[in-house]
Amino acid sequence: MPLRYGVETCPDDASILHLKLSEIADNGGRVLNVIWQPEREVINREHMDEVRLPVPAGYVIISEYFE
Repeated sequence: MPLRYGVETCPDDASILHLKLSEIADNGGRVLNVIWQPEREVINREHMDEVRLPVPAGYVIISEYFE
């Protein structure tokens, strides 16, 4: 059976995370990993002055589905 993988982001909110995880399970998926990323700044090097952009905290959800 071939597998399909999914990567999804979620804001740093436990109730939204719970809903997304339940949605994956309801669609026949299996959660492989949940990664929390803290709030941080990234540097956009496309601009001459290297603009710092804030990135909010959140989760990355990695899942797999059987096709």
